[in-house]
Parts: sequence; structure tokens; C-alpha cells
Amino acid sequence: MKPHVLFCPAGLAHTNGPSHPESPERLQTLSALFSRLASEGTVSLSSIPAGKDLSLYDGPHHRYYLDMLASLNDSPRSPRRLDPDTAFSSATMTAILSTASALSLLIEACRNEGGNFFLAERPPGHHALPDRAMGFCIVNHAAALAWHLRRLHPESRIAVLDFDVHHGNGTEAILRGLGQILFISTHQYPFYPGTGSGRENTDGRKGEGILDIPLQEGTDDDWYRTILDETVFPRLERFQPTFLIVSAGFDAHREDPLGGLLLTEEIYHEIGERLCTLGCPFIASVLEGGYNLSALSRSVEAYLRGLNGPDSSLSRFRQS
Repeated sequence: MKPHVLFCPAGLAHTNGPSHPESPERLQTLSALFSRLASEGTVSLSSIPAGKDLSLYDGPHHRYYLDMLASLNDSPRSPRRLDPDTAFSSATMTAILSTASALSLLIEACRNEGGNFFLAERPPGHHALPDRAMGFCIVNHAAALAWHLRRLHPESRIAVLDFDVHHGNGTEAILRGLGQILFISTHQYPFYPGTGSGRENTDGRKGEGILDIPLQEGTDDDWYRTILDETVFPRLERFQPTFLIVSAGFDAHREDPLGGLLLTEEIYHEIGERLCTLGCPFIASVLEGGYNLSALSRSVEAYLRGLNGPDSSLSRFRQS
């Protein structure tokens, strides 16, 4: 199924300050990639304008936190630091409103025939907690999508897979304990944000719950493939998700400056291919990390080509 890229150009104006790894150049690099892939027919591409309110984040996040963000947006003092690594300005609010518009489109797609989507936005979201920003993240896009799909489709089974190098602590905090949801995170541990040891894993009768899979520094493609074979995909196949949301962070790549894992484009291609074998009618991937621009572009391309199904061009991603 050809991926449909939802590109949020408002994210280009959000900034965390000079020399920050979560920079506008990340989205600029991917914009060039998406244009090339769209021109060759590998993906379809839509540019998403900003919406008008934050209502889609109400529920996953506390109302007083969203009100605080709105008040900062109205303040003449901009940008503000929400934590040592995360800034907020009027441009940030516009970027978030654009992402909210994309989430609305994804929710509408679930009312219809489903589809295969890649949401390219900034700032990322998987560290954002119900009541505060954290680790470059201000509001949690993947958790918001899962939360509203569960509300609108109470009989559905919703899986969230997070393969960022960092544990998706915010997503887990928002979704933990909700019925009919499976959250899986593979991540370097011990590492930022310090959560995800696996000691709090849960396994419901039909596979719902929490599956944190801590990985040692230096984990490479071969070992990660074993984790996919023996742990990740058996749990997903048992759960049989109606909707699949992917927190797609590419900072586990061996060239990324912020992580200590050794994954390559080949494994991202394989993840994309294997997700398609689950027979899930709706897949929505949401961009999280990835801070080496070249590795980010190559990894996203590999993943999108994998989501297209078996691809003879895999050879371009194989490592010598």
C-alpha cells in the first residue's frame, strides 16, 4: 500500500535555538526526500495547513497544561523554555496546530477505508507527558491519535510501536491502563529518559498492555532482528491490531549523534515491510527522532520503501 506523506511545513519555523539537534533542517531534509519520492510514485504527498485549536490534545493532556501553552502563545515574551532542551514560541504553536490538522485527517481516514500514512512534523511528541513538555516534545501526537481512536472506536484494538532510540515514556504514561491498547517500545537502556526497564511490563489476555524492550548500547541489526522475530512481531500478531500507530524515530541509526545503537537503513526497510504483513487496514507512522541529517533521510526512505511492500531496491540499503 503506497504511503501517503502528510507534511506539516509549519514545523520548519519552530526552533529550539542555535546548534540544537532538533532543528528545522531535519524537516527541510525530509521535504526534499518526499518531493523526490512523490515524483517517482513511491509516495503520495500532501501539505497540511495549521488548524485552529488544540482540542485533539485535550484528554491525553491536562486542560490546564494546554491552557498554559495557549497563554504562552499570547505572551510577548517569546520563545520560552519549557525545559532545558525544549523551547516554545508562536511559531511552535502554529506547528502544533498543523500537526493537529494532520491528526484530524488520520482520524477521518479511520472512519473510511483506512490507509498507510507517514506524518512528518516538528516538534516530535513521544516524551511529552500529560502535564508537561520533555526532551524536545511538547504535546504527544501518537498518544493523542491512539486516545481518540479508542474513544471513537471502542471495540478496536490499537497498537503503538515506538522504535526511537529513547523510551517513549510520555506515550506510555498516557496510554498505560487503557483497555484494548498495546504499547511496544524498543530503546537503548539505561539511557534518557531513564524509564523503560521492562520491570513494569503487562500482558493482557489478548496481548494488550505494555511491552518495553530495553536494548544494550551497541545493539546492531542482527540482534535487533532477533528482537523483532522473537518478541515484537509475535506480540503484534497475537494482538491483531485494528489500528497501528508507529512512533518512528530514526536516532537508533549507527550514525546518529544522540544514541548508542548501531542500526542501519536495512533494518528500517525491514520494519516497514514486516508491518505490512500484519494485515492491519490502518498504519500511521509519526516522525520522532533522528538527528544526523543524511542518516535520517536514508532511514526514512528505506522505511517508506519498506511500507510499500517487497522492494527490489533493498540492495541500496544493504551495508558492506
